[in-house]
Amino acid sequence: MQINYSRKEKFKRLFKLYYLKVMRINASPHNIALGVACGVFGGCFPVIPGLPLQTVIAVVLAFITRSSKIAAAIATWISNPFNWLLFYYIQFKIGTFFLPIDLAFDPAKWQVSDFMDIGWQGLSILIFGGAVLGIPLAVISYFIALYFVRRYRKRKTMRMLSKRKKL
Repeated sequence: MQINYSRKEKFKRLFKLYYLKVMRINASPHNIALGVACGVFGGCFPVIPGLPLQTVIAVVLAFITRSSKIAAAIATWISNPFNWLLFYYIQFKIGTFFLPIDLAFDPAKWQVSDFMDIGWQGLSILIFGGAVLGIPLAVISYFIALYFVRRYRKRKTMRMLSKRKKL
């Protein structure tokens, strides 16, 4: 029997799958939340075709901070094909605000093929903008993940205790 799910339903199921993968990691809530923060920070960097820059940054930061590498790798999906243009636009605006590089490029009219034409100056703007964007998002995601991991584990403990009392 084959079940046909709508796109929305598929997305919800995929989100729940990765949510549960993170929640079930055998580590402390702090380590998981710190791994998620590393992943969100890494996910804020631009995607370079053929180079897993985001995941490499996230996992290296997870090694440095001794946090969950699995949570870091999963959390890089904060940046995904559905929101890359938004991330690139914000990274570009932040990067051009802080870096004195003059680049004739309009991110509002950006297309994927234009990415290869911006060169090293444009890439450095996106990388710097990603780092600046990633810091506050990583801090926020740490506290959000810490809250959800603690809540999940508390509910799981309560369910297990209620099952024991019934026996």
